[in-house]
Parts: sequence; structure tokens; C-alpha cells
Amino acid sequence: MILLRLLSWPYVRKHLVRSLLTVAGIVLGVAVFVGMHTANESVLEGFRRTVDRIAGAAQLQVSAGETGFDEDVLERVQAAAGVRVAVPVIEATADTGLAGQGSLLVLGVDMTGDRSLRDYDFEGADDDVIDDPLIFLAQPDSIVVTRQFAERNGLKINSALLMQTMLGERRFIVRGIMRSGGLASAFGGNLAVMDIYAAQLIFGRGRKFDRIDLAVHDGASIQDVAGRLQSLLGPGFQVEPPYSRGQHFETVSRAFSMMINMTSLFALLIGMFIIYNSFSIAVTQRRAEIGILRALGATRRQIHTLFLAEGFLAGLAGSAAGVFFGSLLSRGIAAYISRLLGDVYGLAQRAEELSGDPKLVAGAMVLGVAASVFASWLPARSAARVDPVRALQKGRYQVLSAGENRMRTAVAIAMCAAAALCLLLGKGLIPFYTGYLLVMLAALLLTPAAALWVARMLRPVLKWLRPVEGALAADSLVQSPRRTSATVAALMLSLALAIGFAGIARASYGQIVDWLSTALNPDLFVSSSQNFTTRSFRFPGSMGDEIRKLEGVDEVQRVRTVRVQFRGTPVMIVAVEVDGLARRAPRRPVQGDQERMYRLTARGEGVIASDNLAALKGLKLGESIEIAAPKGVLHLPIVGTVVDYSDQQGTLLVDREVFRRYWNDDSVNAFRIYLKPGAKEGEVKSRLLARFAGERRLFVFTNAELRGYILRLTDQWHGLTWVQLAVAVLVAVLGIVNSLTVSIADRRRELGVLQAVGGLRGQIRHTIWMEAVSVGVVGLVLGLALGALNLYFTIRMSRLDFAGYRLDYEYPFSVAAMLIPVILGAAFLAGIGPAEAAVRAKLVEALEYE
Repeated sequence: MILLRLLSWPYVRKHLVRSLLTVAGIVLGVAVFVGMHTANESVLEGFRRTVDRIAGAAQLQVSAGETGFDEDVLERVQAAAGVRVAVPVIEATADTGLAGQGSLLVLGVDMTGDRSLRDYDFEGADDDVIDDPLIFLAQPDSIVVTRQFAERNGLKINSALLMQTMLGERRFIVRGIMRSGGLASAFGGNLAVMDIYAAQLIFGRGRKFDRIDLAVHDGASIQDVAGRLQSLLGPGFQVEPPYSRGQHFETVSRAFSMMINMTSLFALLIGMFIIYNSFSIAVTQRRAEIGILRALGATRRQIHTLFLAEGFLAGLAGSAAGVFFGSLLSRGIAAYISRLLGDVYGLAQRAEELSGDPKLVAGAMVLGVAASVFASWLPARSAARVDPVRALQKGRYQVLSAGENRMRTAVAIAMCAAAALCLLLGKGLIPFYTGYLLVMLAALLLTPAAALWVARMLRPVLKWLRPVEGALAADSLVQSPRRTSATVAALMLSLALAIGFAGIARASYGQIVDWLSTALNPDLFVSSSQNFTTRSFRFPGSMGDEIRKLEGVDEVQRVRTVRVQFRGTPVMIVAVEVDGLARRAPRRPVQGDQERMYRLTARGEGVIASDNLAALKGLKLGESIEIAAPKGVLHLPIVGTVVDYSDQQGTLLVDREVFRRYWNDDSVNAFRIYLKPGAKEGEVKSRLLARFAGERRLFVFTNAELRGYILRLTDQWHGLTWVQLAVAVLVAVLGIVNSLTVSIADRRRELGVLQAVGGLRGQIRHTIWMEAVSVGVVGLVLGLALGALNLYFTIRMSRLDFAGYRLDYEYPFSVAAMLIPVILGAAFLAGIGPAEAAVRAKLVEALEYE
């Protein structure tokens, strides 16, 4: 404590900016870690909270995936032993058209029995309507909203509320307002309740319910009742506690969550390298101080403890600041994730409340402090081991000994050999991730030697550009590789991650364009939602016949998409007239014969699986699979696999007649429309909108509009690439500023001598600038090279663990080309401040230095 007060604190005050840069490394890592995890957890927690508040006192829920089920199932559940109360529910999101309000979560319930499960806690209502549910039932335009929603939109009892329904825009009357809290706080307060039979009509459900909420008799075992209901209803139904819906949400969004985890952990690792570099700087600048302390009797342990304590305090301060800034970032990131999950997965969720999880905050603090202490351990050990005489020798600390270099190389080679064994002989995810980790560690061990090699290669180029300044800049890097190795390593890792993400984006983008050109080739698309992924609204199948009668329409294909449980995972069922699909938009199979797979699927004798589902579930051509449906278990062989991007969890293509038979569902999500030769898209689109104006809620898209929409979603999905690029720029700036700071301090006398013998300030500036840009070049060369390797692992990771897509290896040369000026520009800007500090140093003090 005495040494901290007498030695460390004066150093911090004297070099305040430098000390802040030291802390900035941990601030950056912890802020990205906290921001991303808090945002992701807030969205997931918001969904769980909505599920919990809507469930009320329900102990079990009966569902059949997203398809719903016939009304007669309710009677069977109500009659089951142990069931005290069972009520039907329809849950969907609707657009009110109110500015800034987003979606409204509509709960369709049977008011005659639902109050035994949910407390509506009305603060204002039409008493006759609310007290007598039969009156509420008799007025299908009745709706109940929350106090929050009413206040935001100036609604009162008997106010009118317009909503977009399956039958077009309809007017509803507010019959009741729920007090804040409990059920009314679900979905951020954007909740409305209506009669279930009115909900069936406006959402196009027909005579189906989405689920049944139930409670068991007192003393009855929930597990026993769930088991009896499962046996009674069959495998096509799920009988689960309400919280299971939150688990399904997490399963669907798993790929995005893993990308967030990878980015945030890399940011924390990069922060460690910045801390390491900063403490290496501190040790270098305080060599004389360390030597004096050792000469006065300070033990090696005391010196070691001093620097570890400084690392602990820097980590504590940086982690606290990182938690603060991460919390500020998390709201914007949460909004981004909510939009992305809604657009890509069709999962409506509002992250109104940020999840202030104490475990996450504590974990981030521990990680930040541990990372800082770990990063400062090597510099602390080096400081403790230097003897007093050597501590006063200029520059010796920065030299990389041949023995150390050989040891690093030997360990790196051993790691690469172990990684090769894991990747070639191992099976499963554990050997793969072990091999990945070993390769990255080997790359880090080789970084000082590789940086030294690249610096030597740069020397002739720099000397050719400016003979004196270039030679000085190159010699500074060659003679002191330790000084820049941590900066280069941090920049290298950041660029490697960015190249990995960009390569995945490039490869998937090309395949998505190919998929759009073949699978989605109709002239027009009719959807029940603006984003194609929301399946709250459904068309009746008979609407296809009405569309076919319109002038200019040649063929109409009905499409039903719905998620069902398949081997414990929600996957997408795509039901379509396969004959028409085979004729108009055949896909080249990855496995199987094209003509045969479409013929058998059209006859209901097979199923076509997406290639990513086959990879994730280990499905083989010819394998018979079971798909549980409300009307029984569907046994079909896999007759082919195709590349399909309809859903990241995978898709199963079946004929529409099979779907109608096993799910008793004739409804449709979308229509694929092919026009007659000579017909114009714009004219037919106008006829469609005019024909169903006021009757149906529908959105008509041309092929170009749909392609543009999907490609925009693809860009959104790969938005993390740009986050990582921003982190790379910050790493370059922080690391290079630190490296140049120690370079100037270490060469203070050398620079002073140069000025004394006639060196101009401009030459000193050029020397520092060239050294800064050279560090950027070294980081670019190693980062882009490691990025090529990281891209291979990222593609394999995507195939084996994320989404199962078979992506080609395509190095993102365009992103690499963009990175070159960005990183070099950041390096140059980072060198301006240290260069000015070097030329403005007092000549007498510089000559007296050491």
C-alpha cells in the first residue's frame, strides 16, 4: 500500500493520459461484453416476462406448434382427470397504425372462464360488459387495453381503436382499461384483450385455437396431469409449463446469441492485450525506478506485487467504467436485436426493460479485473526479475531473446500438431473447438516473431520512401519487437474476427442470391404480413381461386409455413403444391435425384429436407423420419435435400395435401403468383389490391421488392461484421498510441541527439508517423493472414454448430481492401499526438535522459 501511494499514484498523475489509455483497454472489452450480453438477455428476459405475465395462474399449456388445433380438443382437455379449469387462447400481434407504437399483442380469450386464470384488474370499464361476459361476447368489436397504452394514445372507455385485421381495417371499441402491473405490463404495456371468437375471425384462424391454458386441481400432480394429457392427445401436441415457451424462443435465436457471445469474448480478449501492452510500457518507462527500488532493498516479490496491484486497480476502474458504458450501449443494441428477431425469425418482442442482472454485472467485473491482473502478470514478473544494473540499461527490456523465440516457436508447433489431430481424428464439437482454440493460441505465440519478420521486410520499403526517417522507423520496430507485439496481436485478433464474419456474410450472400433466383422466382407474392416472417394472420385457401380469376394471372401456388417440434427443435414446415413447385421453381438437390424427389413428395410419399437441417440433425437420404401432427404421426422418408434459407433451424418441404390431412388446416400464409406472358406486374398488383380492398389484409410484392427485402435482412443479420470493424479501429488507435508512447520514451535521448546534430522537427514527425503506419501494416498483414484461417473455422462452426449451412470458402477481398486504408488511416491519426510530443520535448532533458 505504501509503494502504491508513494510510487504508483505519482506516476498515474504525471502520465494521466497514458494511464487512461491503459484503463481504456478494459473499458472497451467490458463495455462490449456487458452491452451485448445485457441487450441479448433483456430481449430473452422480456419474452420470458411476457410469457409469465400472460400465463397468469396457468400451470400447463397445450399447443401444437404454430399450427393451432381444432376446437374439439378443448372439450377433451377439460374432461381429463385432474384438470380444474382449461380455457382456449389465441395470441397474435397486430398493427394499429398509431405512430411510434409498434405492434399490439392481442390476446383472444373466453371471458366466461378465463378470469379463473388471469386477473384483469380493471380500473375503468363498461360494468355491464365486464361483469357479464356474455354481453362482451355479443359485441365482437369489444376490446380491453392497458392503462399504459390508453394514456400513450389518449384512449378512454368507449373510444374507437382502428386495427389492421385479416378482413382489412376494422374499428374496435374500448370496453375496459386494465390497471398497470401484472398482466397489463406484458409486452411493454402494448397488450389488448378481446373475445376469442372475434380473434378467430380477425386473424383468419377459422375454427381453431392457438393453445389451451389450464390449471390442475389442488393436490393433483402437475407432472401426472401433463402425462395423462400427453397420452390422451398424442405426440402431435405439446403439454408443457408456460416457461417452456421461453426456451423455444432461445432455441430459435440461438445462432444470433452465439455470434454475440463470440464478439463480446473477443473484445474482452483484445482488451487484455491492450492492458498487457500498457503495463509493458509502464515497466519500460520505470526501469530506473525499479532499479533504484531493488538497490534500496525492495524484494522481487514486492516489485511483482506492486505491478499486480496496479493491474488490479486498473482492472477495477476499467471494469466499473465498462459496466457503465455497456449499460448505455445495451438499450440501442436491444432495440436492434428485437427488430432483427422480428424480421428474421418472426418473433415479436419488445425489450422495454433492460435486464440488470447482478450476476452479469458481477461476472463482467470479475472477468475485467481477472483479465487485467492476468495481462499485467508477465510485465510484473519481468520487472521483478530484472537486476538493478540491467534495469538502468536503455532498451534491453524490449529485446526478444533467441531462446525465448525458439521456445515460443516450439510450443506453437506442438499446439498446431495437437490441433491437427483434433480436427482430423476427432468427431463432434469438443475436438473441433479444442483445435480452434489451439490454433489461435499458436498464432498468438508466434506473433512477436512474425511481427519481427514483417518489420524486417518493411525496412527496405521504408528506407526507399524516406532514407533517414524510414530507416529509423524500421529499426525501432526491428530492435524492440516486444514494444509492438501486444498491439499487433490485439489488432491481428480483431481483424481476424472481422474477416471471419465478413467471409460468412459474403459466402451466404452469394448463396442467398442463387436461392432467390431459383426458389423465389414468381412474378408477385401475396403475404399476410409486411415482413413475411410474422404468421399471426392467415388467408383462407379458397382465396387462391379468387386470385386465379384476375386478369393476367397464369398460376397461383398456395404456401403454408409453420414451425413445429422436430426432434426437440422448432423447425419450419413448408407446405406447397409440389407439382407446381417442381414445374416452376425446381431446386438442384444436394442429395437425391431431382425428378424423383419432387415426384414422391408431390404424391405424399416423401419429404424434402433442407441441407442445413440434415447437417444439424444428422439426417441421411432415404432415412424415415417422424413428424408429429395433431391428426397423427407422419412417417415419411427423406427423398432429397436442397439448400434452403427459409429458416435457420431448418425446413421440411411437404405437399399441401399432406399438411391439410395431418394438421386439418387449409389456411395459407402466402401466395406465389405467376403472370401470363405480356402481363405487367404493376397492373396485376393494382388489380389484386383493388379486388380485396376492405375485405382482406394483404400485402403484394413484386419479385424485385421481395428480393430487396430479403437482402436487406441479410445485411441486418451480418451487422456484427461492422461492429467488429469498429472495434478493430479502436484497437488500432489505442494500441498504436501506447506503442509509440513507449517508443518515444525509450528513444528519448536518441531523438534528442538527432535534433542536436541538425535533425529537423519535420524529420522527427515523419519518423514517428512512419513507425505508426508500419505498426498498422504489420497488424494488417498478420490479421488478414490469420483471418483466412479464422474464416475456415467460422465456416465449419456455422456448418457444425450454428445453422448447418454448406457455405463455400470465399475470402472477402473487398472487405480486406476496405480495411487497408481504414486501419492505416487510424494508425496515422494515432501517431500524430506522440509525434508532436516527441518534437516538443526539451532538448536538454532529452540529452540528459539516462
